[in-house]
Amino acid sequence: MRYLISSPATDRLGWILDGLNGAADWGSDAADVLAPEFAALVPPDAFAERVRQRAAAFAPGIVTGLDTSDHTARARVRVRDGSVQVVTCTVEPAAPHRIRATRTMALIPPVLTPRLPADFTGYQELAGLGTGARLIVFSGLPGTGKSTLAEAAGRQLRAPVFAVDWLLGSLTPFGGYHLDDLFGIGAELLTTLAFRQLELGQPAVLDFPAEDPATRARWRSLADAAGAEFRVIVCTCSDRELHRARLEGRARGIPGWHEGGNWANVELRLAEFPPWTGEVLTIDAVQPLEQNLATVLQYVTN
Repeated sequence: MRYLISSPATDRLGWILDGLNGAADWGSDAADVLAPEFAALVPPDAFAERVRQRAAAFAPGIVTGLDTSDHTARARVRVRDGSVQVVTCTVEPAAPHRIRATRTMALIPPVLTPRLPADFTGYQELAGLGTGARLIVFSGLPGTGKSTLAEAAGRQLRAPVFAVDWLLGSLTPFGGYHLDDLFGIGAELLTTLAFRQLELGQPAVLDFPAEDPATRARWRSLADAAGAEFRVIVCTCSDRELHRARLEGRARGIPGWHEGGNWANVELRLAEFPPWTGEVLTIDAVQPLEQNLATVLQYVTN
């Protein structure tokens, strides 16, 4: 297996992936490829045999992502059963750049504790811990004043405000802006933060478009499981020209994130935005911020 961008680390990683994909006659050169300190731990013949055995469950593998630095390359590979394995290879800094270390492990190692459930109904570990606390969601599309209102309410309520754009911006230095399902990642981060707050008996304010009904239902079940109040504020803007001007002219200074927004994208999402079910408060950004904030505080605290 070879890559368009070649380096000693990716070349050696390609050699390992060839073996994991069951390449014919693979491994005869293992003694020349493995660095002496590696070979002292795992004899070349034994290493080659181990890789060939793993190929039975691995092949065919499809590389879905590649990261590389000066002397280390890492590939995410979707294998035969559909799971993702991460293959890492570290090479000597000087020629012939033999392999000093390598490992293959599942993207989600089985030794980790289970992730939070998609539905918290009946989740006894949280039962009653959030009694007296509130989980408040500010939902709506970019440019509707959602973040401004969430931050103002958070100050008044002395509750932490967790905004998806701030979380995703923090991932940008690590390639986060280009990850698939970026808003799915954001929803998972917000769920974890909300869970931890309620587990501690403390409130949380979530600033997120929340267009996915499954995410909405998950958060409602989280609040119910903890015994916390669940409040939803849906932010809108009935004046389309004002909405567009707010979107394109906003300057928030979020590290690692963009300023203005794409109006064409927001228009498309407006047409597809699913209505919330259950009790919600709808706010129109055409009204003054002070008026909307007073309405929100009355709704949340009653």
